[in-house]
Amino acid sequence: MREITEMIDGMREELTQIRRELHRHPELSGQEFGTADRICGYLDRWGVEYERGIAGTGIVAAVRGKLPGKTVGLRADMDALPVEEERDVPYRSENPGVMHACGHDAHVTVLLGAAKVFQSMRDELAGTVKFFFQPAEETTGGAERMIEAGCLEDPHVDYVLGLHVSSRYEAGYAGIRYGNMMAASDEFTVEIDGASCHGAHPDLGRDAMVAAGAVLLGLQTLVSRNLSPVNPAVCTVGKIQGGTAGNIICGQVTMNGILRSLDPETRTFLKERVTAMAEKTAESYGCSAKVTFRASYPALINDDRVVDIVKETACQVLGEERVTEEREPDLGTEDFSYFAGERPSCFWHLGCADRERGITADLHSCRFDIDEDCLPVGVKIQVLSALRLMRG
Repeated sequence: MREITEMIDGMREELTQIRRELHRHPELSGQEFGTADRICGYLDRWGVEYERGIAGTGIVAAVRGKLPGKTVGLRADMDALPVEEERDVPYRSENPGVMHACGHDAHVTVLLGAAKVFQSMRDELAGTVKFFFQPAEETTGGAERMIEAGCLEDPHVDYVLGLHVSSRYEAGYAGIRYGNMMAASDEFTVEIDGASCHGAHPDLGRDAMVAAGAVLLGLQTLVSRNLSPVNPAVCTVGKIQGGTAGNIICGQVTMNGILRSLDPETRTFLKERVTAMAEKTAESYGCSAKVTFRASYPALINDDRVVDIVKETACQVLGEERVTEEREPDLGTEDFSYFAGERPSCFWHLGCADRERGITADLHSCRFDIDEDCLPVGVKIQVLSALRLMRG
């Protein structure tokens, strides 16, 4: 452990340079061609085998040890967000309107660092480590498509580890959660049809706008009056479109929203209730409603045994006082959930804030940044946790 941590400490400058190069050249989901080129350039330099073009722009690399052992997968997402960066830093995004505002540049850097470390010790390595450089986490779910393309086989992957930087914690700290860590989500559309007419003669029409208002208010009770207070869920309607003019009774309204839930049965129940509430409420106003759903990511559920290993490793690296066991799940979503649904896994939070330097902005903010001291920390915990898992 001491030799490995010393080696990783000596990589700090290189990791910083890699992260800044990636940060200057962010690319949106499904367009990570330059990012993939840069990743492959480093893998070539270090002699790490890889296959690219997985699920579009994804890359699967591997270090195969000389001795038998388990296979562990490590994953990083590659894509950036449509955000204009506001921080005036030397590594500011050079792609207008696109920014690594969710820290995926840091995730890729940690994964590259881990690949270099494992490659340097492959002759003594018992087992195999696979590295998943995944596209499109922010949009279409590249994890699912990489799994469908076979990234968890040849050789068969026994465990998967993933991480996400978090400004809730200072660099040098980590957050660990057992069990259900992040929510499942289902986007929904409600189309309400009425009949438009002159605003002076409302009796001749059926007002879809009023019906939509009633549906919206009804949905606000979906969680508070249909679920136990200790069963977390969220129903959000974020967009309503309808009407053509202020003096015309509206004939059609479209509402867009999203459900977030942690429990599979609750997920099914909420979808049923949204449909029933929209249809029945619209009918009571003389209108009709059609509800459609687009399933997004499933809930992310960590495996307790794998979490134990990551937590113990993090405590060894950082000290127990710097490792937080998170008590509450996050109602956000994360497509690492597809890996966790296929193999025993752990997804954890890597602290990246530095309050003294003003590095505190939340994810997806135009001012998001990281304290780059977190990069060696991420490499250490991923590498050492993977080694313990490979021993079985």
